[in-house]
Amino acid sequence: MNKLIEVIKKIATEMIFNETTKEKMIKNLNAKVDIPLISEKTEKEFIESLYNAFEEAITETIKEKKNAKG
Repeated sequence: MNKLIEVIKKIATEMIFNETTKEKMIKNLNAKVDIPLISEKTEKEFIESLYNAFEEAITETIKEKKNAKG
């Protein structure tokens, strides 16, 4: 059962964190976020940095749970 859970986690992570989804999410978030005095390009770079940090944190968290259980 643990193997199945790990496979599902891997598939889910790959579905969520791929270039197509990343670009769509960044584009959608950038359309919704307005930071006064900052250009759209800078907003996009900021949102992309946040996305990358979230991706790394979520991926690490999933791996930690795997390693904690053995």
